[in-house]
Amino acid sequence: MTRYLLAPFPLHGHVTPMVALAAELVGREHQVDVVISAPFAEVFREVGCTVTEIAIRPRGGVPERPTFGHRLRRIRRIWDVFREQRRLTEELVDRWPTWDPAVVVADIMAIWGIRAAEAAGVPFVSFYVTYAISEEVLLDEVRRHLGSRAATLVKLFGVARIQPGLRRRVTAGATKALVNTVPELQPARESFDERFHFVGPLRREPVGTDGSATGYSDDLPWDRIEREPSLYVSTGTMFTRGPEFFRKIADAFAGTRWLVVLATSHTDPAELGPLPANVIARQYVPQSAVLERCDAFLSHGGMNSALEGLALGKPMVLVPRAADQREIARRLAAAGVGVVIPAESEGQRFVTALDEVMSNQGIRRTLDELSARMGRLNGPAAAADVLDELAREGRNVLGGDR
Repeated sequence: MTRYLLAPFPLHGHVTPMVALAAELVGREHQVDVVISAPFAEVFREVGCTVTEIAIRPRGGVPERPTFGHRLRRIRRIWDVFREQRRLTEELVDRWPTWDPAVVVADIMAIWGIRAAEAAGVPFVSFYVTYAISEEVLLDEVRRHLGSRAATLVKLFGVARIQPGLRRRVTAGATKALVNTVPELQPARESFDERFHFVGPLRREPVGTDGSATGYSDDLPWDRIEREPSLYVSTGTMFTRGPEFFRKIADAFAGTRWLVVLATSHTDPAELGPLPANVIARQYVPQSAVLERCDAFLSHGGMNSALEGLALGKPMVLVPRAADQREIARRLAAAGVGVVIPAESEGQRFVTALDEVMSNQGIRRTLDELSARMGRLNGPAAAADVLDELAREGRNVLGGDR
């Protein structure tokens, strides 16, 4: 048995893949300790982890149209973030004897986990919930959007180093790196050394996908979702969309053959007003169970959603917003599994795009192939194998067990 300490970052998209890894490690009878804020503690306890709750400032969604006041508050919070990182590092160092882990797995955004591991002299593994970042990846993105001259300036002045994935601690200091992606979605894969393991998808099997939605108390009409042509719409929980976007989608699909399930995240469904009879809106839904039953996916292109859509073989209409989402969406479209539509497009364009991806036999064949291939992958097991090998190497060096 090995004792692992996991340091996730408190956002849904970061916690979900870490829970999948934690469940696999617990299933192998390892001791798994987790340090996370209270809103995300229970999901780790449910899979058998020992959780230490720490006070991490909640990260809210980034408005689609931020006001000047919102931007100003974000600038003011930068100093608060630095102070929080220092406080959390000190708290973890003080608590270290409680855990005494052999290996630490830290989200690249949870820098406190990395700093505490370094202070204790314990090997740490960087955890990427989306594709891994290298200077080459970042410069390619700048070159594509701003031109070669901008990329040259970024490289010359070292601007790329502000990216969390390029911090010295995250890259040079990591013994290993676990990346929640597959080759089709990893840019410039050849730019990463042997420490990087592209193990994705890090996902657990959907609960309650036997037709009954067992385990969910949500009042969704599960029988209708499974029986009727249905579309699941989710724009993530961080760089999400506002009420205008969801209202536009609702109006566009009103009266069509599609049953539309909207996951509105930070938008209260009440802000959308009365909805058409074939449109359902909830702030949060059990995504795996809903997507399992739906026929298509209108997605922001976040890594977890992209991997789930591929694994379940769902044609995708993509409306990315953040930089990594744009790259993932571009790669999904290039792979032939969906189309990218600008969010500002008129509503009918989304209906047309959905009809296009549903009727395209090339997309169907590609999805069937990728889904079958991903069905043979076991991301959590692959990640756990990397960690177990690292732990064994450590025991051989130390001549003992931890």
